[in-house]
Amino acid sequence: MAPDSRFWRHQLGDAKISLQRSLLRTSLTVFFMVSLSTVEIQARTEPAWESSDAASHSLSEYNQPFPGFPTHLTSLFPPNQLHHIPPAGRWSNRTQIHIPNQPAIKQYICFFTGEGRPTFEDALERSRPYVPIMTEILKSHGVPADMVSVVFVESCFRRNASYGGAVGYWQLLAATARSMGLRVDRWVDERHDPIKSTQAAAKYLRSLYDQFESWPLALAAYNMGEIPVAGAMKRTRTSDFWELSRRRTLPGITRAYVPKVLAAIQIMRDLEAHGFKHPQHSSGYNFESISIKSPLRLEQVAKWIKVPVSDLQDLNPSLRLDRLPPDCGVNLNLPSGARDKFDLAYEIYLRN
Repeated sequence: MAPDSRFWRHQLGDAKISLQRSLLRTSLTVFFMVSLSTVEIQARTEPAWESSDAASHSLSEYNQPFPGFPTHLTSLFPPNQLHHIPPAGRWSNRTQIHIPNQPAIKQYICFFTGEGRPTFEDALERSRPYVPIMTEILKSHGVPADMVSVVFVESCFRRNASYGGAVGYWQLLAATARSMGLRVDRWVDERHDPIKSTQAAAKYLRSLYDQFESWPLALAAYNMGEIPVAGAMKRTRTSDFWELSRRRTLPGITRAYVPKVLAAIQIMRDLEAHGFKHPQHSSGYNFESISIKSPLRLEQVAKWIKVPVSDLQDLNPSLRLDRLPPDCGVNLNLPSGARDKFDLAYEIYLRN
């Protein structure tokens, strides 16, 4: 990308020597020619966004959930922790996942807006509390916000979704989840946590993109694994997903999976153009995460702070047995404003 001209003006100051200006103009001309050439080459694989604001415009409607959702799910990531999300570093979010003119993509767009509309609308409604923070996490790892559409296809935003050993919003296998830093055991399964599972999925997707340098191929590998995709590429000597699909060197489920996700991305970029309405938003509040040294039961805590057990289950989705594990390696999430009641009850509990 060409350097900001304001930066160069700042660095050069007010130099008035004509020779220096001449040399500078020559250097910048060469630099810009090389930069533009590089951009043209990159654009053949991943077209650039015209504006970073445009990149997130289609998801800006998700800043608040809409009536009907528990208000404690407005944000599953406390504001005081948002600044801990790692920066994108060298990765840029100014690139958009290219949606090619492929019949398979058009087919799934027709399905999602036709026969599959009720399912897509249900997933869209369930997504409202999660999309804002999920997209922020994705972008922080250098993954386009568009990739949140993977969750639409994988689980329809059902945290308890399970298929073939894959679990949770992002349908991660236990081995993959653990390799990305999640805890999965008899007490805790962080694949059910929308924040932690998204952090793991973002790292995984980024690693796949770094390996294949193509988001369609990264999606294919997300679906079937890196080794089979790399093998298909080696056999056919091509790095184009659509050519691999045409030659049927990938399984049918993967040939369908990639266009299905891309179709969901296309719809999400402009919901109204595809006949989906943006629901009216409402306000909400955040939770507070605290460290506890006792294996408390959620039912017990719910009585202390006088909230339904289901509220605590929603805030602590990783707890498989509705209680903190004996090793106390997981924090307890409480609704905002419930900390004082909890502290008082917990102090009495410890005395007895």
